[in-house]
Amino acid sequence: MKIKVTIIVIGHNSWHYLQKNFASLEFLQNDPEVEILYVDNASTDETRAAITHSYPNIKMISCGVNRGVASARNIGMVNSASDYIMFLDSDTEMNKEAFYTMVNYMDEHEDVGICSCKLIGQDGLPQASCKHYPTRLGVIKSGLHNIGLKFGLNLFEKSYLKTLYDVSGTEPMQVDFVIGACQLIRKKAQVKVGFLDERIFYGPEDADFCRRLSKCGYKTMYLPYVSISHDYQRPITQKFMSRQTLSQIMGYSYYFRKVVKEKMKGE
Repeated sequence: MKIKVTIIVIGHNSWHYLQKNFASLEFLQNDPEVEILYVDNASTDETRAAITHSYPNIKMISCGVNRGVASARNIGMVNSASDYIMFLDSDTEMNKEAFYTMVNYMDEHEDVGICSCKLIGQDGLPQASCKHYPTRLGVIKSGLHNIGLKFGLNLFEKSYLKTLYDVSGTEPMQVDFVIGACQLIRKKAQVKVGFLDERIFYGPEDADFCRRLSKCGYKTMYLPYVSISHDYQRPITQKFMSRQTLSQIMGYSYYFRKVVKEKMKGE
């Protein structure tokens, strides 16, 4: 039987998250149309051995070095031949209702290239799972806003909130982009636009991909009436100049240069 959905999960020393992620996907173990593919970004903890022991049915590809988000997910896509690809962050937990609702929605809407659902944090609150395309000023204000929160300051809150959509609705909503924590992608659309841009090690690869889908005539949709859990580590808990932060800054810098070049070429 042809595989309909390939679920791609990547990780780097993430077993403490992955064991919950894979446990949440056990409702799919008897679905012959679904496969789970894990791409390991050079983990040095017990991740690979634990998956082999506890989840032998999960396909695993091991990278010799940490290739970042885009490259690792591209490896997963190269090794899939399904109608749909689902990206899940290692710190998410899926459920049956959300999974099949998203798949059925894509089946019924051929003009949709990618969709996602509501993400609920450990605090029980909905997260910013869909956003407007990033701008230079918006990214700067967002960063300053998050830094201010570390010191109890609420800087640029109104400007920061303008980058977000209202995620509390009840009807499907077309948006600029949905974040990579949970994305269901039409394989036919992905083939048309190509792979994730690997020059973005970490950062706006999700915005870039949805933007390219839009340029090819595909919609990006947010489905607020189903949800999954996302144990997202908020920026307030991150170090100012960590390797992840620097990679994100470099990713945004490249993204904005790319957008400018495309506009100059009239693309």
